[in-house]
Amino acid sequence: MKKSYNLLAITLLLIVGTQSLFSQNKSKPWVLNAEINAIDVYPVGETRPQGEYFDEFFNVSDHWNISFPKITISKYLSDNLSFNLSGSYNKLRKWGEFPGSPSLKVNNLTYVGMDGMFNYFFSGLSKQSKLKPFIGVGGGYTWIRQGRFNTFASGINNNELIGAGTVNGAIGANYWIDGRIGLNIQTTYKHSFKEYLAKHWQHSFGVVVRLTKGDSKKKEEKEINDRDGDGVPDESDKCPDVPGLKTLDGCPDGDGDGIADKYDKCPTIYGFKEFDGCIDSDGDGYPDNIDECPDVKGTSMGCPEIEEEAPKYCFEDLDDMNAYFASLKRDGEIEVEGLVFKVQVGAYRTPPKTSYFDFLKNVGDVNMIEENELTKFRLGDFKTLMETEIIRLSVIEQGVEDAFVLAYFKGVQVPIKQAVELLCSKE
Repeated sequence: MKKSYNLLAITLLLIVGTQSLFSQNKSKPWVLNAEINAIDVYPVGETRPQGEYFDEFFNVSDHWNISFPKITISKYLSDNLSFNLSGSYNKLRKWGEFPGSPSLKVNNLTYVGMDGMFNYFFSGLSKQSKLKPFIGVGGGYTWIRQGRFNTFASGINNNELIGAGTVNGAIGANYWIDGRIGLNIQTTYKHSFKEYLAKHWQHSFGVVVRLTKGDSKKKEEKEINDRDGDGVPDESDKCPDVPGLKTLDGCPDGDGDGIADKYDKCPTIYGFKEFDGCIDSDGDGYPDNIDECPDVKGTSMGCPEIEEEAPKYCFEDLDDMNAYFASLKRDGEIEVEGLVFKVQVGAYRTPPKTSYFDFLKNVGDVNMIEENELTKFRLGDFKTLMETEIIRLSVIEQGVEDAFVLAYFKGVQVPIKQAVELLCSKE
């Protein structure tokens, strides 16, 4: 008896000592289990007094030897994997059955076990779910005092503990009541290859406690305070209500150009930082979102300078943008033969699927063209400036905020300024 208690004490000291050794890694939490354990030597696939595998597996009253304690210390190795060491103590009073005797009694045989196991958790350990089912494999060493049905010694010291190594397999689950305390249930099969040590099942149920250091607890609280679930804590997330990228302080980047949408002036177009997320199709230094002639190089708001012999500008006292709207008000219904307008809704180096602009079908057909190594999407041709402006505003209302108007005269793109001039001359 004294020897069995010494073995259990050594087991527990090894577990505690190992925890002390490895707990220097503060980033990896530890879990302590304190459990009731039940040993069943009956349903192990042997001849009487044992039975077939899983026979009367839940026959608690006839076959289970229930005792305390089983102590386990576990360490998380990754999001799905942990390693544990456990020590068990029990007293065996039931040993299988014979016909007419459903529960063979033995004389309180001391049981001591020490085991190590790797557990694989199906639900990631960092996930918020409370239930954590797992399977485990490992091995250990078990001692059982010799008795009526497990005496294979020569007769000398036949009441001593005899031990052998075992190969173990387990299935179980942890249920976390809160972030620190939970419950554990587990069934383990221990297979011995030695005749003198009976194969057996060990069932256990008890309390689990997460052993975390103060800084780990603070880190966990910060991770929990992440309402959009993007891995960036709310206190440093510049877009806390929208899932985003860690590299962009938690903000999304819809077009993948490395500029967060909240700062991207062209959030649906893959652009460049120097142009705040927009592109410059004609390479004149004016990004397309402000370039009045995005496909023609120019120095006047992206358009070519008007030659001196060109007709006098109808709205010479107004800047180009205001002249456009002045012409829209005065000449918006005028048609000029050969003059048409288009509305551009996007330009991409890597184009989206053709169905990307299906949401604009109620406005008109979106045409795709390849131009200047870009894929461009446009609506049109429209005869009047008023009709074109109505379409542009409708497109903007449906989310394409950087849609703009292009002018073509006899099939060649011309600056808006020239188109306005053509409308004036028609009047």
